[in-house]
Amino acid sequence: MASLWVLLRAQGVAPTNNHAERGLRFGVLWRKTSHGTDSDHGKRWVERSVSLRQTCRQLGQSTFGVLVDAVTSLFQGRHPDLAWLY
Repeated sequence: MASLWVLLRAQGVAPTNNHAERGLRFGVLWRKTSHGTDSDHGKRWVERSVSLRQTCRQLGQSTFGVLVDAVTSLFQGRHPDLAWLY
């Protein structure tokens, strides 16, 4: 509840989440033009991949590089390097 009114106390805090919504708009448009997916598993994949794409863009990272590291880590039985998130 304390975080609800931060926009009134802190300089530069936007009152809406339009920036985040614009970043995920790509996924919404894709879903509408491709008629979405037929399974819950497919829906989760789209949500997560679009979110990853936008996070990588905001942090200046290569989405492909992050995915390659994640899949390589999976096959090697180790945790992926998440230092790029911080």
